[in-house]
Amino acid sequence: MLNVHKSQLTQVCTNGKLKFRVGLAALCGAYAVWASGTSISDVVVNQRWPWSEKVDVDFVLSGAASDVDVTARWDAHPEPYRLGTLFAAAPGHNRLTWDPARSPFAGQTLTGFTVSVSNVAASAHTYLVVDLVNGGYEFLPDVPAGGWTDEHKSSKMVFRRIPAGTYTLGEESSTFTHLKHYSPGSVTTTNCNRRAVTFTSDFYMGIYKYTEAQHTCLDSGSQGSSYEPQNLSYNALRGEKGGTPNIDWPTTGYAVSPDSVVAKLRAKTGGELVVDLCEEDQWEVAARAGTTTFWPTGGTTAEDLSTISNHVNAIVAWYGNTHSTEQKAVGTKNPNQWGIYDVSGLAGEWTLDTAKNTRTNQYPDYGLPVDSTDPVGVSGGTYRIIKSASGNGVKTALYDLLPCRRQMAVPDANTYSTRFCIHLKPLGTLSFREYP
Repeated sequence: MLNVHKSQLTQVCTNGKLKFRVGLAALCGAYAVWASGTSISDVVVNQRWPWSEKVDVDFVLSGAASDVDVTARWDAHPEPYRLGTLFAAAPGHNRLTWDPARSPFAGQTLTGFTVSVSNVAASAHTYLVVDLVNGGYEFLPDVPAGGWTDEHKSSKMVFRRIPAGTYTLGEESSTFTHLKHYSPGSVTTTNCNRRAVTFTSDFYMGIYKYTEAQHTCLDSGSQGSSYEPQNLSYNALRGEKGGTPNIDWPTTGYAVSPDSVVAKLRAKTGGELVVDLCEEDQWEVAARAGTTTFWPTGGTTAEDLSTISNHVNAIVAWYGNTHSTEQKAVGTKNPNQWGIYDVSGLAGEWTLDTAKNTRTNQYPDYGLPVDSTDPVGVSGGTYRIIKSASGNGVKTALYDLLPCRRQMAVPDANTYSTRFCIHLKPLGTLSFREYP
């Protein structure tokens, strides 16, 4: 543990400056930062009492909601260490709690301590990159010069920030008819009814499906070399319903088993980020990239099938253009407008959500269209929703590649890939979306 004692850490706040007394030494730093009409003031840092090593950093944010970085500096470590980031902090009082036990400085004596709080525009945090070998993460405002490399498909994992807002999801029945899906019964039950979904918080979506190389890094710490999607059971990714501890989204929220893939991935971030599978509606929002056409590259009922196929082939690796049932590497096609690859085809992806099955086949019903805010899927049920599954190395049709298409599978008996999500919405605000 970090050797910090209540008597060693005393704080005085005056005119936007903090002063710490560690033994007889005193250190000070400036903490009010203004950017684009936004300011941070009234910074107060306190170690919890009765005895606890956790440190609360309180401050007041004025202006617009913003990301706020909290960093610290030690005498023996000249480079600042990020204690954490509050994403989309609301104006008013905010608090970030830092746990020294999770820091790389455990077991060292604190000789000097300066905290700086800096306002960061969300645009500076467009991408979040996790180091799967050494741990930790960094922010990038844009794609690096030269683009993403094989490193970002193996020893690192890249997430793209998706803004909060209201999005149009699903398709009309006419879409399926136009794409030559003529079975009336199937159109009624498998069309993903046009509806609006609102997310009140941003979230981060992995730009690639989880690869075999990334899994090797998490599982053994060694460098992997296969960039094909890693296929695992839902239970291997998160944990087992009815196990110890019981893992059953959304009943148990973001809880996962300590030996799960998600738990290992969270550990690589220092335990700061709520990394998990994505919710079904988050997946479709990220796949559509703010568009309302069949695919983010285009497609409407006014276009012929040849034109529509060109839209698909630009971003989707599927049997129609690979003429192969074998799995392919991620990222061989163009990304969508938000920089996310392989949003259709290539391999099926687990999502968090449960399917409410009222049919005997693998395509679960949506039910009637329902607009929703921060949905987390239905409660109960045996199956979990699979997205992008229709293009996973099998002969298929255009309508099976739509972002709205969904399948389902038993969580312990089937293996699919996934792409991870970093959830930024406050914990404890989960609400069920029950379809009639």
